[in-house]
Amino acid sequence: MTEIIKKSRKTRKQGSTYMASLPKEVIQALSLNEGDTVDFIIRDGQVSLEKPLAIKSDNVPKEFYDDIDFFMNKHDQAFKNLVEK
Repeated sequence: MTEIIKKSRKTRKQGSTYMASLPKEVIQALSLNEGDTVDFIIRDGQVSLEKPLAIKSDNVPKEFYDDIDFFMNKHDQAFKNLVEK
């Protein structure tokens, strides 16, 4: 059975921004550290919070970047046509 944890926080206003703290359970579940980025996904009136996947460039071979550049250049016009639609 999936464990569901529900925590509540009050919002506060700082300037023109509304803020709320994150419960420790959320910080632990997302393995958040100070300075990390979080994404808010809004879908059908529901909001979810995700930690973006981080790809460390030192783990990616140079050939991968070369292949991406080749692919992007080869299909540049197709990408531009998609943007225009």
